[in-house]
Amino acid sequence: MNKRIKRILENIKSILKYPAIHAVLSKKNTLYFFSYSWSFGGGERVYVDMLNLFKDLQPICFITGTSVTDGFRGEYEAAAHTINLNRWAQKKILKGYLLKKMARAINKQKNPIIVGWSSEFMYEMIPLLEPHVRIIDITHNFTDNGKGLELKTLPYVPRIDQRIVVSKGLIHQFETLYKTNNISENYLDRIIFIRNKIPFDNFFPTKNYDSNLEIVFVARNSPEKRSDIFIKVAEKCHEENLPVTFKMIGDYEPSKIKAPSNVEMVGIVNDKNIINEHYKNTHLLLLTSQRESWGLVIFEAMNFGVVPISTNVGDLPYYISNEKSNGVLIKNADDNELLAELFTKEIKQFCNDRPKLKNFSINAFETIKELAQKEDFNQVYKDVILGELK
Repeated sequence: MNKRIKRILENIKSILKYPAIHAVLSKKNTLYFFSYSWSFGGGERVYVDMLNLFKDLQPICFITGTSVTDGFRGEYEAAAHTINLNRWAQKKILKGYLLKKMARAINKQKNPIIVGWSSEFMYEMIPLLEPHVRIIDITHNFTDNGKGLELKTLPYVPRIDQRIVVSKGLIHQFETLYKTNNISENYLDRIIFIRNKIPFDNFFPTKNYDSNLEIVFVARNSPEKRSDIFIKVAEKCHEENLPVTFKMIGDYEPSKIKAPSNVEMVGIVNDKNIINEHYKNTHLLLLTSQRESWGLVIFEAMNFGVVPISTNVGDLPYYISNEKSNGVLIKNADDNELLAELFTKEIKQFCNDRPKLKNFSINAFETIKELAQKEDFNQVYKDVILGELK
């Protein structure tokens, strides 16, 4: 199917969805959520965790970007009345009409609150919203090309009532961004750090530390995840005949990846219980990302005693280090070949020192247990979003 016909069909599909959009905007409501996607990813996982806190208030959630997969669609729809806007949020004519209609609908509400994550559609609606509409922005990361969405939010900084960031490093990035663009530092007071929800099942699985080691890579198929480094590591381990096997979980097509025989291409896993079963049998997790804010997948794996080996990105140094004996951080370089060698070196050390691996595994689990005991995700999000409505 050529692109033109595909676009026409997408436009028709979106127009047929209009009655559902009209119906939901005609109802009285307080909470309006805007999420870029419901795809497989850490950002979507955190957004669902947040959405579930307000389930009883029957919130509305609009998906405004392009979802590569239906990863968390079921969980989004279970937590809120969720509508994927498709072309309504992308095609200029459709978007222009819907922005005005949606703004009018929200302005009519008594105490409306809108909460957006990576939603350009929401930012474009801000000039149309009246002063009584409370606006909350959630930022998970800055882009690395200097042209990210964070730049497009700058004209709306005075109107954004609260900015939630999921890593401490983002606070410093916003400080620099505001200063560079002559935005008053007073608006920094509206930024609040809320740590992502800590997964803790209080179950340390039995692992065989004496046989072949299982190593997992879990990520969406996105350039910054640098999956090619993971493949290079697997190749090096195969060449050196190390006693390890690899699993690659995510939206990766086996036909497009030349993986060595020691790699199992698992594919997309949307079921949390299934991915947890993988973690229970896994010894090491590799995170090769060029950038992360928090690296949620690492904490999900540590929850089951999986030891992370990761590039030193985002807030990970606050939680993981050789000194804590709960994981390994590797200098985040641009040389993929060098990084592959460094990852392989760390894997080899664990292969040769199984008592060390077991100790790191126990400490990884204990790290998550300690963090979970300090968990305040639910309460802080409720306080920040509901504010005076509580």
